[in-house]
Amino acid sequence: MIGIVGGGISGLFLLHFLRERGVDAVLFEAAEVPGGVMKSLTVQGPSGSVTADLGPQRMRLTAGLGQVVDRVGLRSLVLRAPTGIPFTVLHAGRLIRAPVSVREALSTPLISTAGKIRALRDLFTAAPRPDESVAEALTRKLGREISTRLAAPLLGGLYASDPARMEARDTLIPALERAGGGRSLLLALRRAAKWERIPVVSFTGGMGALPHALVERHREHVHLGAPVTGIERRPPGGFDLVAGNQRVAVDEVVLTLPAPEAAPLVRSISPDAGDRLAALRYNPLAVVPLVAADDTGLGAGLRRMGSGFKVTLEDDFATRGVTAHEALFDRKGLFTAFLGGMGREEVLDRPDREILEIARTDFRRITGTDATPLLVHRTRMPAWDRSWRALDGLELPKGIRLCAAYTDRPGIPGRLESARRTAEKIASA
Repeated sequence: MIGIVGGGISGLFLLHFLRERGVDAVLFEAAEVPGGVMKSLTVQGPSGSVTADLGPQRMRLTAGLGQVVDRVGLRSLVLRAPTGIPFTVLHAGRLIRAPVSVREALSTPLISTAGKIRALRDLFTAAPRPDESVAEALTRKLGREISTRLAAPLLGGLYASDPARMEARDTLIPALERAGGGRSLLLALRRAAKWERIPVVSFTGGMGALPHALVERHREHVHLGAPVTGIERRPPGGFDLVAGNQRVAVDEVVLTLPAPEAAPLVRSISPDAGDRLAALRYNPLAVVPLVAADDTGLGAGLRRMGSGFKVTLEDDFATRGVTAHEALFDRKGLFTAFLGGMGREEVLDRPDREILEIARTDFRRITGTDATPLLVHRTRMPAWDRSWRALDGLELPKGIRLCAAYTDRPGIPGRLESARRTAEKIASA
């Protein structure tokens, strides 16, 4: 029996793959609702109810994800975004299409001619080094202009982090290896262009439909509203999971919780391992769904943003980026803003009413369109900064595993592949 602690998408994927391989497993989730950060909510907007995603806003429907979607019966609920829809970056008050290919990079007005020529040094300079920050590696290889205007907003926005404080060894170098670009970031971009051909999707009812469907498929193996408060060794082997009044005997434990929640459970068995997990820093982030006003017409910025935009840390906005559900999935007037993150942590110290007003003001300044913010959802994301060096000496007790975003590739396809690999290792053992 495998005990999975955490019912976010990583834990649910793991349960699914273990059950497919004939491995008995049970999952415990503290919340009454599954999915962790991957959750959706129906809220009342100015002109009716809307579906708001409070975590991931969309995903690439890779072959592996497509198989899971079919197995859990969600294929008929898939919403597919139009192909070729652009993504934009805010620069000097303008929303400019972000290049996703070498050809687009050569023609983009986001980068000057001198900046484009400077980027060619990438082909002749050494690969990013483990001792560099993401910003240092990007600037050394591509030049400061591309680093600050393009690469840093996209990478930093993905992690709600500051590339100057992110470690290249944990983020940029693994991404480069996956893209097969060798030492060249430009060649990696060219080879990664195939990623853009994978459909962007959501579901009727929002992204939260996926974790709910996984729970329904494996209902008898899932315990919601059941926080695990302790892990105890069970002689002569295995562990007891303590969840309320329950004590469940398992052979192995897989923790899919965020590091701050996993740390105290691990610390009771291995104080050093628990302390290392507790050392990982997370970035606070506010998620604010907004509905654009119908009576003002679409501002020029709203028409140009495409699927959404990212904001550089050099721009004077609390907003880090916006996703345009109207363009992606025809959800009339719906947008989602992300505020705070590394370098703007103080935003999250404000009360909700102030965050709502900041989101409204930023949206109007950037897009030229008024919008009504609906709610504030506070969350946090792994920082991938220098604190990740705490994992260098991490030794987990035998029978304890991690399967979480802070130890492997983030993103929903990344979480699926991590869960699949973990399930294969457990099944083969």
